[in-house]
Amino acid sequence: MLSLWPELYDFAQIAPVLLRLALGGIFFTAGLREVIRPRRNPEALFRLIGFAHLAVGGLLIIGLWLQLAALLAALEIFFYLTGDLTGRFHTAKPLGYLALMLAVAISLIFLGPGFLAFDLPL
Repeated sequence: MLSLWPELYDFAQIAPVLLRLALGGIFFTAGLREVIRPRRNPEALFRLIGFAHLAVGGLLIIGLWLQLAALLAALEIFFYLTGDLTGRFHTAKPLGYLALMLAVAISLIFLGPGFLAFDLPL
């Protein structure tokens, strides 16, 4: 079947950039919130998790080591999703939100960084 707007395929590298910026922004702001004002016990482990969120979010935003950053993001989101589904702990985020974030992280592993990134394929 013919595409409705085939000219838009010329801009296919924009989609990974938008996904990367959205997921990176979520992780970066969550990490910033955890480092500046932790909601839980302000032990060193929880601060370390906040710095890990900052690092993953920053790498996603600038597009450096994208596959590693997206894999780490996907693993963490999967951990939260399975923990909430099994009832071991409850997250404040809805399950659909976590599932969508997981889909974005996994798709970024395969799509690549798009343009405006430091991690361009050779």
